[in-house]
Amino acid sequence: MWNKFRNIQSVLFFTYSLIIVIVFTVLVIWFYMWASDLLRQNAADTLQSMGQSMQEHNDSEIQKMNDVSLNVLYSNLVKTHFQKFISGEEDETDPTGLTNPVMNSVENAKQLAEILTAAIGPSRPVEQLYLYDFKNKVYGNGFDNGERTYDSSKKPWYEQVINNTEGKTITLPVPDEEMSRFISSSEKQYSISLFRLFYDSYNEPMGIVEVKQYFNRIFASMIEFSKQNPYQAKVLVYNDAGQIVYPLQADTSVYSAYMKLPTGKAAQAENDYLPFVNPDTGGKELLSYHHSSFTGWNTVIIVSEKKLLAPLFVFTKRTVLVAFIIMLFAILLSFAAAKRITFPILKIHRTIRSMRLEDLGTGRVAALELNSGLTELDHLHFSFQQMSSRLKQSMDELLLSQSQEMQAKLVALQSQMNPHFLYNTLATIHAMAEENMNEQIISMTENMSHFLRYFSSDESLVDLGEEVLHTEKYLEINQIRYGKKLEYSIDIEESILKLRIPKLIIQPLVENSLKFCTTNEPPWMIQVKGIIQDNRWQIEVSDNGPGFTEDSLNSLNGRIREINETHVIPVLQLDGMGLLNIYIRMKLTYGGDMLFRIDNRPRAGATIIIGGTL
Repeated sequence: MWNKFRNIQSVLFFTYSLIIVIVFTVLVIWFYMWASDLLRQNAADTLQSMGQSMQEHNDSEIQKMNDVSLNVLYSNLVKTHFQKFISGEEDETDPTGLTNPVMNSVENAKQLAEILTAAIGPSRPVEQLYLYDFKNKVYGNGFDNGERTYDSSKKPWYEQVINNTEGKTITLPVPDEEMSRFISSSEKQYSISLFRLFYDSYNEPMGIVEVKQYFNRIFASMIEFSKQNPYQAKVLVYNDAGQIVYPLQADTSVYSAYMKLPTGKAAQAENDYLPFVNPDTGGKELLSYHHSSFTGWNTVIIVSEKKLLAPLFVFTKRTVLVAFIIMLFAILLSFAAAKRITFPILKIHRTIRSMRLEDLGTGRVAALELNSGLTELDHLHFSFQQMSSRLKQSMDELLLSQSQEMQAKLVALQSQMNPHFLYNTLATIHAMAEENMNEQIISMTENMSHFLRYFSSDESLVDLGEEVLHTEKYLEINQIRYGKKLEYSIDIEESILKLRIPKLIIQPLVENSLKFCTTNEPPWMIQVKGIIQDNRWQIEVSDNGPGFTEDSLNSLNGRIREINETHVIPVLQLDGMGLLNIYIRMKLTYGGDMLFRIDNRPRAGATIIIGGTL
């Protein structure tokens, strides 16, 4: 076996192929490593940029709230009018002192509202501002305007704000029924508040400033990112106390592993792109981690490494596929090169091997011996020409033989006739002659003459109408013979009467029906119908005889299966035009488009349907 691969062509081909495989393997591995690092770094930069952008947006929204709170804290006008508002002082500009205290309160509230509106600014960077005093009174400006009382014991943020003397206090998102009233959406609205202690001119706390903003507005960039998330990434925001700020109502146990990352000042130094292994799933994840010293919030974007690097995997697959195709093409070229080198020797061998003895000494042999430098190609071309010529001649002879064989089979099949029909007909004529039934004898002899003339014609295909007429003559002969015992009907659509069909395929079906009907008590009913259905003609012959036995059906179907599987036509038997012979003739004429179905009728009798394409 190894001798087969020791020829020059095999050695050259395997050498070239090995070189190509090694070179391409090294190039693909190097390219994959380079592209992996590059795409991974680009993905990391993109993730880092998105995280930084989200954090900056959050800081910007909180900064707006902080600016508004500072504008209120450092405004002397706000302090003055807030002190008047909470103390109920009279207007000092009224010399009479007769002004109504209620009017003074209304005027103070009006002036305070104008000043707070100015402090918020014309662009309204926040939605709501509240000023709380320590006497359980609160004044609102924004969507919710006016004065009302409050219970400090029911405010969860109160103690935290009172104890925080260093600056601002930012709360977690909470459902806000008050601000939900001003939104047309049916969804419950959440808000975040920023609190500061409000000091008087002597730097003594006299109240609390609360600035409110909708949750959806602060985290708009994250919400938008979640809607258009190419990597199915998760975004987490939590404060230094380990409380989740975003997303709403998040399960702490799901994010507990991420919240163990450094916080506070340590987190500021860790702002980076971090590899991470999820302890729950064991899957590799990539984190973009950012800490804001302004809000004390930590922003983490969590992406599955598999999903993030999916484009890399797709690109790698395509690269490997392209490399494989190129390598395959190169190997084919190496094969062609090896074959090109050894081709002349191989062609000379093949030419000599295919040459016949009778060609020696002819002009064709002289042409093969020309030495032009490319004689191997000339020899190959000429050899193929000769082979094709001989093959074509052989194929023509084979096709002619098969055609003649098929025609002979068709003629033999249609030339079969049951001699019992002739015997019975002549016996009937003899009996009628003895009874002087001249008219019946004339009719029967005319029909018999037509029957024999039609049967003895050389045509293999006839009009369907002519076949039906022949069948009708056959039934008339038998009706004269059997009288009222035989009843028949023929109903053929006129549109199919001109179709060309094999001769003697309907009359034998009628003959077969009559043969089995006569085994029962009369009357004997035979029906012939012809229709067009599903772009094919159909002829149905039915009777009220005993029908087919199960054994005869199984035998007939078995022989039909044998013909279809072996494609061999059985030896003809001149013992009558049987159903199998009709099936064979239909098969030879229409092939797979033929229709041949045998079945028993529900009550009594049998039905045979044949058909072919239009």
